[in-house]
Amino acid sequence: MATIHIEKIKRNSGIKYKARVRATRHNKRVFEKSKTFTKKTDATKWAKEIVKELDEQGIPSLDAPKRSILIGDLITLYLNDRITSKDLGRSKAAVLRRLRSYDIALVQADQLSAHHLVRHCRERLQEPTAPLPQTVYQDVTYLRSVINVAGPMFGYLANIHAHNEAIPTLVQYGLIGRSNQRDRRPTKEELILAEEGLHKRQSHRASHIPLVDIFHISILTCMRLGEITRVTWDDLNLKDGTLTIRDRKDPRRKKGNHCTIPLFSEALEIIRRQTKSEECIFPYKATSVGAAWQRMCREQGIIDLHYHDLRAEGACQLFERGLNIVEISKITGHRDINVLNNIYLRLGVSTLHSR
Repeated sequence: MATIHIEKIKRNSGIKYKARVRATRHNKRVFEKSKTFTKKTDATKWAKEIVKELDEQGIPSLDAPKRSILIGDLITLYLNDRITSKDLGRSKAAVLRRLRSYDIALVQADQLSAHHLVRHCRERLQEPTAPLPQTVYQDVTYLRSVINVAGPMFGYLANIHAHNEAIPTLVQYGLIGRSNQRDRRPTKEELILAEEGLHKRQSHRASHIPLVDIFHISILTCMRLGEITRVTWDDLNLKDGTLTIRDRKDPRRKKGNHCTIPLFSEALEIIRRQTKSEECIFPYKATSVGAAWQRMCREQGIIDLHYHDLRAEGACQLFERGLNIVEISKITGHRDINVLNNIYLRLGVSTLHSR
């Protein structure tokens, strides 16, 4: 027996209605099809016609070849699938969820064209709170990763060539752009303000995160926030004074990038005073720490300082301690030393006389 479900969806362009028809056999789903409309009556009519066809022709197998799917529904599959969603970063997941609220989500994946992509980017840049072309670039690249696996992973048709046709135009007219290289380094005064602000926040009766300790660990170890909240007590070697960071970020490999770094005495002292109530040394959500950082910056009047900038600050301080670029790369985990040479080392040199 097929069932009908009509879902009301609020989008920037107005209210939409998604009609979904499902059929089960022996408590197992054997058919599902959905389509989005601007009117509820149209959605209901379409769903009833699908049910009628199923009654007349019989319910096809779920394994039968699928022809088309809305991009919004394809994104939902991608986000919910245990394989494609595995190791999905916070930024990419947030961008993909947001994409479902735009008109491009209502385009059939097999009918996606370069024009659809260009139109989406133009509309994004015309929003009241217009994003930078670098931000819109994320929309395009993350959507591409979804489109590319529509067939192999989910059995749906999708136009995998639309991006190749659109990107040259998007770049030529400045509708998308690569992120600018950041050279933001906090001053001594800003670091003091940040520590004071974080101490104030963690002293609140409802707070349970040692924000100040995590702040100092970020600088002392050059770890990313996600790495700090992931390392375990088993990763710590007190005898050697080292910490193993597992599966460190690497554009070429997602797994197996283990990196053992030396810990300064200050870092060891911070780690030793953490409670061993859980497996992780810092068993907190990276998103919670990041949100606390943003609120602190607003309260303390610190402008345009990202939490990730502390990683760069840590590398600069390593240089100022007298470590050479190879030693620094062992701690930061950079496989390409040119990254340090072009960014972190330059930052350290340019600010040595002003600090």
